[in-house]
Order: sequence, then C-alpha cells, then structure tokens
Amino acid sequence: MNDYQNAKKASYKLIVVEAKNDAASMNLIPRFAAGISRLEIIVNEMDALAIQQSKDITGVAQNKNMLLDQLRGYTLDISGAIHAYASDQKNMELAAKCNFKISALDRMNAAELLDAAGVVRGEAQKLGTEIMANQGITPEEITEFNELYTQGNEELTHPREAIIDRSSHTQRLDDLFEEAATLKKGTLDRLATQFQRKAPAFYAKYKAAATVIYKRASKSDEPEVAQ
Repeated sequence: MNDYQNAKKASYKLIVVEAKNDAASMNLIPRFAAGISRLEIIVNEMDALAIQQSKDITGVAQNKNMLLDQLRGYTLDISGAIHAYASDQKNMELAAKCNFKISALDRMNAAELLDAAGVVRGEAQKLGTEIMANQGITPEEITEFNELYTQGNEELTHPREAIIDRSSHTQRLDDLFEEAATLKKGTLDRLATQFQRKAPAFYAKYKAAATVIYKRASKSDEPEVAQ
C-alpha cells in the first residue's frame, strides 16, 4: 500500500474505534452502527492483505538477490578461468575482456552484472566445453551459468515486482478501499449529520477521525490533509 492508502486505512480504523467506544450513540442510528460493523470488517481484511502483500514483495527481493549472488559467483569463476587461458595463450585482448575481480563485481548493479556475465558467457561459448573443462569449468557449470544469465535477464526485463503490483492482493485492496470510501461517503457521512443534534460529542470525534492526514514527499515535507 502507498502512504495515502495507509493514511486512509488509519482514518477508517479510528472511525471504528470511536464508534465502538460510544455504544449509546450507535444505538441512536442502527443503520449507522451496521455501517461501522462493515467498515471494521473491511479494515481487518485490509490489514491481512497488506501483510501478505509485504511478504510477497520481500520474497521477490530475496529471490532476486540470491539469483544475482549466484550469477556473480559464476561470472567470477568462469571469467577467471578464461583469463588464465588467455594469459597462457598470450591473448591480451581476451584477458582484458574477462578481467573481472570480485571487488568490481560486488559494486555492479543488476544491469551491469548482466552485461559482464554476457561478455563472459559469449567468450566461454567461443572457447568450447573442452577448453573450459581443462580450465576446471565443467559443462554442467556452464549450463547453470547460462540458466542464471537467462533468469537474470528475465528479472530485469520483466520484473516480478510489476506482476505483484497487478496481483490479486493489490486488486482486492483497491476494491476494499473503493467499498470503504463509498460506505463512508454514501452512508456514514450522510447519517452522521444527525449526531450534531443527538450526540454532538460523538459527532466531533467522528469528524476528527474522518480527517485523513498523510505526508507527501515534497521539498517542504509538510503533512497533507484530505477528507
């Protein structure tokens, strides 16, 4: 959820709390009380979905980092094997192409690492499995390296974070926020005007709880207020 959605959810929660703490006022308008009960159910589901959504995104990040770590390790080993071969053959051009040290690889972002792995992968294919095996790199390791490289390219081109943004969790949250907004504006706000006469203290608390306060990223970093 974004910052504004979190602020809206906090407002809905506070409305529910204030209403549940004033049973006498709720008894005055049964339909308002029923609306509060539904809002509580919505908010509880929002909380559960937000937790699951967060777990999904965290899992994606962990998987991506693990993949890049493995790709980095293979890039280091295979480039080292090619560099050693090139040095033996006095092929300084090839040695320079595959001269990747761990310190440099560690500093690379995902795109840079994939570029480096692509160079190493291409040179390994040119040398062939026999030469690479003589340098200690088995065909199975080449296959694993190629698979990691392919997966890395897919992650970069079609990041799974984008898929999660369109996931069922996100869609359901959007639906719940839409339902909560309709319930508040169409039912609760319209009925709440009666509390100005019947329970003015509760009405003041309801209006305060219904004010959404959130912080929008800006130069001033001042809190924004919305209804």
